[in-house]
Amino acid sequence: MMVIGLFVNEEHLPFWNKLLRYLIFYGCGILCGFSLLRRYKAGTLWKGSLGKRAAQACKTYRQKASYAAGAAFCYLLFLACNGFMMWLILFLFATRGERISYRIMYYVVLALFAGIDGWVFHRLFRESCQRDMLDQAISTISTGDTGYRLNTEVLTGKERKMGEHINNITSGLDTALQEKVKSERLKADLITNVSHDIKTPLTSIINYVDLLKRQKIQDPKIAAYLEVLDQKSQRLKTLTEDLVEASKASSGNLKLEISDINLVELVQQTNGEFEERFALRRLELIQDLPEEVMIIRADGRRLWRVLENLYTNAFKYAQEGSRVYVDVKEEEDTAVFTMKNISEKPLNISPDELTERFVRGDVARTTEGSGLGLSIARSLTQLQNGQFKIIIDGDLFKAQVIFPVKRREKKAEWLAEEAAGKKKRRVSPRQWMIAIIKSREF
Repeated sequence: MMVIGLFVNEEHLPFWNKLLRYLIFYGCGILCGFSLLRRYKAGTLWKGSLGKRAAQACKTYRQKASYAAGAAFCYLLFLACNGFMMWLILFLFATRGERISYRIMYYVVLALFAGIDGWVFHRLFRESCQRDMLDQAISTISTGDTGYRLNTEVLTGKERKMGEHINNITSGLDTALQEKVKSERLKADLITNVSHDIKTPLTSIINYVDLLKRQKIQDPKIAAYLEVLDQKSQRLKTLTEDLVEASKASSGNLKLEISDINLVELVQQTNGEFEERFALRRLELIQDLPEEVMIIRADGRRLWRVLENLYTNAFKYAQEGSRVYVDVKEEEDTAVFTMKNISEKPLNISPDELTERFVRGDVARTTEGSGLGLSIARSLTQLQNGQFKIIIDGDLFKAQVIFPVKRREKKAEWLAEEAAGKKKRRVSPRQWMIAIIKSREF
């Protein structure tokens, strides 16, 4: 400006000052306009702008902020807008409410005030709806529905990222579950096929050993060898049958014949079956059974198999010369069979591990057994809609088999109805086992 004053009169100085300002503004405007036009044609108008950087910074902050911080920020923004609008409305109405222009501005500010409040409410409501969707997805997946997928297109911001993470988790779980099912199916098929292939030569070995034993061999050494062969082949036969049974029971590939079973009578008959075997190890069987009849719905042969495995487990692993307690009680409309005994070996294992396949409480494996008995018992019980529980307290081993009670009857009424032919002829546990061995359904 001082330079211009050297060339023009003082009275024309304001004009030249204005002209110079206009030229500067015009030149800057032309340069900015051409720069924006060039960026627009190159497609970089928004990419490198400060506005995009500011928006990206806000988005990044919002994604990294927690839900609590985001909700608090929205609420504080809401309060600030409300306070400013209320102050502005009061100022316009109180100081200059007489003029029509300020009345118009008053209504404009009021509409803006209502719009901002509505926008804040909409944002909070939308985020709440999105979180409800996420909560529903997590609840659905927790029930076992690994095929559930969230529609992330309706989600925004941090909720969309969380929805994508949930979908990734469900995809991973679904894949892992399918692989596990496939692996279990392959295991079951392998066990079944291998057991079937072993069965034929094993049957020949057992038959030839039996033929040799009938020859009345005089040499005691050869007779002892034959006896060992007979014992080991029978053990291998039992192990093979247990493998097939455990495979089918765990996979649910069993055909059940559900009928009315008198649990008290079944336990009494099982006690009689094992009385002599318990006497070999001086095990005293103490039973506490009710006088009334408890009717449950189960498969008689499979339930007998469950009880047989529990009694066999007690025979093998109970402390010699101790007592084995057996009782049947009714608890909350359920029939509870309980067997308790003191273990001969320390039970340094959890109940869940004890019911896994090929796991035994006898860690040293000094007794013969496949480690499948309790696993088979649990699987068969669950297939019949019952409950199988193992409780370990020190050296005390306690097993429970629980079924819903269908009905209760007096023993005299039960026997009278049976004698009158109103009930089907019952099959003893021994006959069930004979039928199982002959049919080889397992």
